[in-house]
Amino acid sequence: MVLIRLLKSEFLKTKRTPFLIIHFLVPIIVSMLFLAYYSYSPWNYSDKVIAYLQALTCGYPIIIGLVCAMVSEQEAGAGHFQEMLTSTKIKILGFVSKLLLLLMFSFGAIFMSIGIFGIGFIGILHENFFDFRFYVIAACILFISHVFIYVLHFVVSLHFGKGASIGLGIVESLLVALLLTGLGDGIWSFIPYGWGGHFVSLWSLHWSGAEPSILETGLKTGIIACVCGTLIAFTLSCIWFWKWEGRKSVS
Repeated sequence: MVLIRLLKSEFLKTKRTPFLIIHFLVPIIVSMLFLAYYSYSPWNYSDKVIAYLQALTCGYPIIIGLVCAMVSEQEAGAGHFQEMLTSTKIKILGFVSKLLLLLMFSFGAIFMSIGIFGIGFIGILHENFFDFRFYVIAACILFISHVFIYVLHFVVSLHFGKGASIGLGIVESLLVALLLTGLGDGIWSFIPYGWGGHFVSLWSLHWSGAEPSILETGLKTGIIACVCGTLIAFTLSCIWFWKWEGRKSVS
């Protein structure tokens, strides 16, 4: 299958690059730092878990901006995107294969980070109110709610360059943090940067036994907006790439 062959090729390109290091070391470092802090923090277990998941959500856009920029600039440096644009008869497969590679590594990094935290929180700190099933579902929620941002960043990095992608990621992280405050009440479900943080927070509250009325606030609207928004973004990005002929000036 052409797509599988392209994915294998893309994976080989990542060997001995910072792309692999980022997806391997960052999850370990982040989870270990939080576990070290929580070993003496006076917070209760629920607040600790919610704070950790929300911190991941706030930092996620910066990492997305960085890795999308790295993949894009690798193609720019290898021949001004010509290999990506002409490697297959079906032009769109070059775009889809790279996006899938980004999402696969993202999925692995998220599971590694939350998995290490969950194992440490339960096995070392002996806080077992949240079991492993909770952490697995939380990782899935966090990953799915950020697919839209991956699509956006990949298009931005291809068309405008690494500076735009990284800069956008910094701004997005600030927006995520703002939407987790009272400023996001009532509007977070319509904004992609509000999805991840609120979804994992509501999942944590649900596990803790919160009142159903609290959990229903914006949840259904947010799920519909997330699914529809992600599908629309992917479709539009594929149409854009089909007409795209490469960046005019490579930074």
